[in-house]
Amino acid sequence: MPSADLQKKVGQLFAVGFHGLTPSPEIKTLIRDYDLGGIVLFKRNISDAAQLQSLTLALQEEARAAGHKHPLFIGIDQENGLVTRIAPPVAPQLPGPMALGATNSPELAYKVGVATGEILSASGINMDYAPVCDINSEPLNPVIGVRSFGDDPDFVGRFASAAARGLRKRKVVPTVKHFPGHGDTAVDSHYGLPVIPKTREQLEQCELVPFRRAAAEGIEAVMTAHISLPEIGDGKLPATLSPDVMKILREDMGYNGMVVTDCLEMDGIRATYGTEQGSVLALAAGCDSIMICHTYAVQVASISRVCQAVESGEIPLSRLEEAHHRVTKLKSRFFNWETALRFRKGQSGPENNSFIHSRLAARAYARSATLVRDRTKILPLSNSSNVVFLFPGDKTPAGGAVDGEGLGRKGSYNASVYLDILKKYDPTAVEIRYGEAGLSAEQMTVIEAADVVIFTSINARESPYQRTLGLDLPNRASKLVSIAACSPYDFLEDASIGTYIATYEPTLEAFAAATEVIFGASVAKGMLPVGGQTERLSIEKSALTDPKNISQLTAVWNSALPTYSLPTESLQKLVNQQNGHHFIARIGDAIAGFCLTYTSGAPPSVTGNIAALAVDHTKQGRGVGTTLLAEVAAWYRANLRLSRLELSSSFPRFWPGIPDDLASTEGFFETRGFKLWNRNPRNVDLYRDIKDFKVTDKHTARAKEQGYTFAPLQPEQYGECLIGQRKNFSDNPSWVAQYEELDPKKYPSSIMVAFDSRGRQAAWTLMLDPSSPSLQKGWALPPLCGPKTGLIGCVGVDVTHRKKGVGLALLSHAMEDMRQRGTEGVFVDWVVLEGFYEQLGFEVWREYRRASLLDM
Repeated sequence: MPSADLQKKVGQLFAVGFHGLTPSPEIKTLIRDYDLGGIVLFKRNISDAAQLQSLTLALQEEARAAGHKHPLFIGIDQENGLVTRIAPPVAPQLPGPMALGATNSPELAYKVGVATGEILSASGINMDYAPVCDINSEPLNPVIGVRSFGDDPDFVGRFASAAARGLRKRKVVPTVKHFPGHGDTAVDSHYGLPVIPKTREQLEQCELVPFRRAAAEGIEAVMTAHISLPEIGDGKLPATLSPDVMKILREDMGYNGMVVTDCLEMDGIRATYGTEQGSVLALAAGCDSIMICHTYAVQVASISRVCQAVESGEIPLSRLEEAHHRVTKLKSRFFNWETALRFRKGQSGPENNSFIHSRLAARAYARSATLVRDRTKILPLSNSSNVVFLFPGDKTPAGGAVDGEGLGRKGSYNASVYLDILKKYDPTAVEIRYGEAGLSAEQMTVIEAADVVIFTSINARESPYQRTLGLDLPNRASKLVSIAACSPYDFLEDASIGTYIATYEPTLEAFAAATEVIFGASVAKGMLPVGGQTERLSIEKSALTDPKNISQLTAVWNSALPTYSLPTESLQKLVNQQNGHHFIARIGDAIAGFCLTYTSGAPPSVTGNIAALAVDHTKQGRGVGTTLLAEVAAWYRANLRLSRLELSSSFPRFWPGIPDDLASTEGFFETRGFKLWNRNPRNVDLYRDIKDFKVTDKHTARAKEQGYTFAPLQPEQYGECLIGQRKNFSDNPSWVAQYEELDPKKYPSSIMVAFDSRGRQAAWTLMLDPSSPSLQKGWALPPLCGPKTGLIGCVGVDVTHRKKGVGLALLSHAMEDMRQRGTEGVFVDWVVLEGFYEQLGFEVWREYRRASLLDM
C-alpha cells in the first residue's frame, strides 16, 4: 500500500468524471481519500442553472472539508457550437470555432471567449478544455471538423489566442488542444488510434503553428492528442505517452505550464496500452494532469498504478514533484477558497447575463452565415413561395461531438423547431423528414410541385443517404437551396448544387442566421474558413494509359524519389502491364500521389505486391499515402480475396523492399499494419563495372575441367531451355515467364547457357543489354547505375549440376559476352546469397527491408 502522502500527491494529478447531478459516493471517496485534483463535468451532470451551481459548490465544499490545500479544478468541454455542455436553456448558445472562423473576426472570438468565461465562472466551473488549436486540414476528420477554426495554421492560431484571452479575462483556465494537432486524420481517437505520418518539418509548417503561438503567449494548459506520429522520435507511442512529442512542447517551445491528457478511457489509449498503464506512461512522458472520465474502478486502479510506479522508481520522484508543482502553481494563480465557495453568499448564476450573451451570439452568427455560392441567383426567396423543407430524420452523424455529448446524439435533431424558424418568413412552408429509406412517390411529387426546396444536410459526407438525395434534388426541384448545417464539406465540391449555404453547426441560432439570408432579412457576411474543390483528396484505380496521367505520375515520382529519378518513357513501360493494378490520389485535378501494385503467381497462390508508393513532396503529411494504402488493401481484399500484401516487387522489378536509404519510411509502413521482416536472409541489389572485365581461369577452371561449355542460347535450343526452366523453377511462374518471353529468334543473345559434357543444358542466366525491351519493361533500377548498364537475372542451375562451379563460370561468360556488345556495367537484382556474386567483383548497390501487410 502506498503511503497516504504519496497517494494524495498522486491524486492531485488526476481529473475524473462521474455520473449524477449531485456528488456521488465514488467521487466523494476520491476527493476525501485520494486528494483528487480535478473534476470533469459532462451534460450528464447538468439539469439546470441552480443545480449546476449547487453541484460545483458541493464538490468544492467536499474538498475543503477533506483538507485540500487548493480548490478543485472543475473543468468542462465548452467549445461552444457543436460541443456545448452548458446549453440552452441553462445558458445562451454561443457559436463554435468554425462559425467564429467564418466571421473573420478574432475580436468576436475574444468576446465570445469572455462570455464563455462568464457562463462557466458563474456556474462554479474554473477550467475550460478549449480553445481548439487543431487545424482541420483533413475534410473527412470525424473528431475535429467544425470544432476547428479553419484549415490555415496562422488563422487558427489567431482565433485560438483570442478565445483563450477571453477565458483568461474571467479567471477561467483555458486549455488549448489537442497537441501536437489532431486535424489531419480521418480516424476518431475515441474509437481508434489515428496516424499522422508527418515529419517534424511538416508539423512545424502546419499543426504546431497555433501551439507554438499559444506557448509563446504563456497559455495556462495544453491538452494532448491520442494520435500516432511515426516520424517523431521512435514513433512507437501515442503522442500523449511519448517523451519525444513532449520534448517538442517542453524543450523546443519552452513551455513550462500544465499539460493535461485527453481522456485515457478513449480507445486511442485504452485499447492500445490500457488506461492504468497509460496513466504511468503519460506522467513519465511529461504530462501533469491525467484525465479519466467515466469509470470509478479504473480511476482508482490508475491512481494506485501510478503510486506503485513512483515507489518502484519506474517514475522518478522528481517527475512526480514537477507535475505536482505545475498543478498547484496553476491553482494558486487562478483561484482560491473564497472564490470557489462564493455561491454560499447567494451570487446569481449564468442566466444573469443571458441577454448580453444572446445579443453577442446573434451578432456573431449573423456574421458567420456563409453563402458559398448562388449561381442560380434565386436568393432572396419570396415570402409567398411554396417552400418544402427537407431535414434528415434518422442516423445523423455526430460530426465531432466529444464522447457523443455534443448538441445531440445521432438522430436526435428535432426538425420541427427548424421549421418554426422558416415559418417566421413563410408561414406556408411544409416539412418532409428524409432518411435511409428514401422518399415515397407522394413525397417526391410534393417536392417536384414546390416553388422552392430547402434541403438541409448534417455531415452528409458520413451519411450516404443524405448525399444521395442531395445530389438527386437538382434534377427534381424547380429551385433548390442547400444548407450544410454542420460540416461545410457536405456538397462543397458539387457544382450541381447551385445555391449552397454553410452554417458550421446545427444550432437553432446558426440556422436562424441562414434563414435571414435566404429570405433577404440580412446579407450573408460569412467567409468560408476552409478550402474548396482544389483541396479535395480522391483516390481512383487507373490503368495509367493516359499520357497526361503518366506525365503527372513521373513528376510525382521524381519529386518524392529524387535519388531514383526515372524518365516518363521508362515508367510508362513499367506500369502498362497486364498484372498491374494502380491507384492514384488526386487533389483537385492534379495527381498528388500514387501506389503501383502488381500481382504475381497463379491461383490459388496469387500474391499482391506493392511495388512503389510515392506522394508529391509538397503534399506529404496530408494523409495521401495512408489513404492510398487503405484503398489498395480494400481493393485486393474485395476483388482478389487476398489477406496479405507484400511490400516488394516480382515483375516488373522495382525494389525488393524498403531501401535502406529510405529507411525513415519503415515507421510509416509499420504503423499502418505492415510487419517488417528481419534481415536474414539479406535482400540486396548488386552492381559491377565490366568495362575491363575478362574471363579468368580462377572462376571457370573447375567447370571447364568437368567438361562444361558456355554459349548464348540458339533458336534450335530454345525448347530444351523452357523444359529446364519449368522443371527447376515451376514454383516461380514469373521467373519462367521471363524465359518464355525471350525467344532467341526475336531476342538473340539474351540468354547464356551452360552445357554439360554431353551437350545438354545445365544452367541459364538472362543477360540483357541496356537496349533490351525486356529489361526496359521488367526492371526499373538498372538505368540508375548508368545509361550503359545491363542486367544479369534469373540465374539458375539444374538440380543435378549444382555445386560444380557452373554458376560462377556461367556469370563470367555472360559478362564477357555483354562487354563485347558494349555494355559497361551489370546489375543483379534481389540477391539473398551472401558472398557468391562478390567473388566476381560485385558490390552491394542497395540493401532492402521486406514487409508484409497481414489480415487486411
